[in-house]
Amino acid sequence: METRLQSKLIEAIDYQRETRHLTLYLTNGQRRHYEDVPEGIVVGLTAAASPGDFYMSQIRGRFRTT
Repeated sequence: METRLQSKLIEAIDYQRETRHLTLYLTNGQRRHYEDVPEGIVVGLTAAASPGDFYMSQIRGRFRTT
């Protein structure tokens, strides 16, 4: 299910709970795919005051990309 975010970096995300696959839709048109992302990380991303900062510090470089 796609969730839109209020962010200068991230337009929306799609998280598949069963497979723990996270897709980020960036505002520049790129897509980033991450595997084995815990649901708690996704909750933190959607609740963050700055989703872009959260992404940079908690997701990018920490999870396997596809």
